[in-house]
Amino acid sequence: MKLGSLRIRLPKQKKTVSPDGSMELVEHLAELRTRIFRSLFYIAVGMVLTYNLFGAIYEVLLAPLGPILQAMNGQLPVRNIADAFLLRMQVCFLAGLTVAFPLVTLELWGFVAPALTPEERRPVTFLAPFSVLLFLSGAGTAYACLPATYSWMAGFITDIPFGTLFQDPQQYMLLTVKILLAFGLAFQLPIVLLFLARIGLITAEMMTKYWRHATVIIAIAAALLTPSNDPLTMLMMGVPMAGLYLLSIGLVRAFEPGEDGQPKKTIGSMVLISLVPVALLIAVSFWLWRTHAFHIAPYQKTLAAAELQKIQEDAEAQKARQEQTETTQKDQGERLRILEEQVEQQTRLLEELREELRQLREARQSPTAPAPRPTPTEGPLLEGGGGAAASRGSLNP
Repeated sequence: MKLGSLRIRLPKQKKTVSPDGSMELVEHLAELRTRIFRSLFYIAVGMVLTYNLFGAIYEVLLAPLGPILQAMNGQLPVRNIADAFLLRMQVCFLAGLTVAFPLVTLELWGFVAPALTPEERRPVTFLAPFSVLLFLSGAGTAYACLPATYSWMAGFITDIPFGTLFQDPQQYMLLTVKILLAFGLAFQLPIVLLFLARIGLITAEMMTKYWRHATVIIAIAAALLTPSNDPLTMLMMGVPMAGLYLLSIGLVRAFEPGEDGQPKKTIGSMVLISLVPVALLIAVSFWLWRTHAFHIAPYQKTLAAAELQKIQEDAEAQKARQEQTETTQKDQGERLRILEEQVEQQTRLLEELREELRQLREARQSPTAPAPRPTPTEGPLLEGGGGAAASRGSLNP
């Protein structure tokens, strides 16, 4: 602070750090707030980067439903004026979250890591890529199951007389994303079992002994995690989870501490465990490619054919309208010519009437002359009269 020429320095508060590296509750909350803001910023940047990719992402998510919509003449109605914009924002948010997920995970790890000991951090660094591969494998398995799942659900529409599919796009996207996330989380079963083994709740021997009980628990978990509640999706989730349970037995045995308190890790087990998630992801990818689960190319061809047909229909309709317009113009021209001829005839008749009227007026205004009397002409009567007088004259003395 500066007052005139007098300078006053306020004492700075020193950040006290405990010798063991621990922080107070307020400092924890401040760090959590900072990391949450960073994560939101990463997600916002991801949304901006994927905003122009909405069409491609939407086609990928819509591909499992596309053949069903075409087979049943279904539609995706937009009920409100703002639904299209909200749908675009939702898809961009999911895409942005997917793009920013590694950075968000690093922020979460940066907040949790100081509370862990070096021995506790070592398994996490190994399991982090393991968890990502498992999540991708789960999401890929879910996407491969979606066509069969939606086809099974659509089969019940035919039981309804005059039933037509009008699928809400937002609800469809929400259901699809829920299924993808549910499978991704279900495939995290080895991570959960390893954590339980690290805290001493389970052992590899216990998991082998109670595998029947674990199968029942996996079936119940698949029923609870399946958003669509259909038996096909539950089965497609439960079977891979059972296989992951068997994989987890070897994973727990590899990281299970021995009598000396150190994990009994061998090179063979570590290589096997490291290659299993990679092999699982490759198998799921091959399944997607082999079964054409994406249906992107056929669906795009169908959309292009439908769009081409629509363009052709619009061109034919425009041509028909143009021909109709030309015919109407020709008829109107013919009618105009006839009207012009009638107007011309009426004009000539009017001129003739005017000329006749003029002549009548002139004849009326001119003076009238006396009618000439007929002059006597010789005829039989006059000749007879003369003869009679002459005869009378001849008779008198």
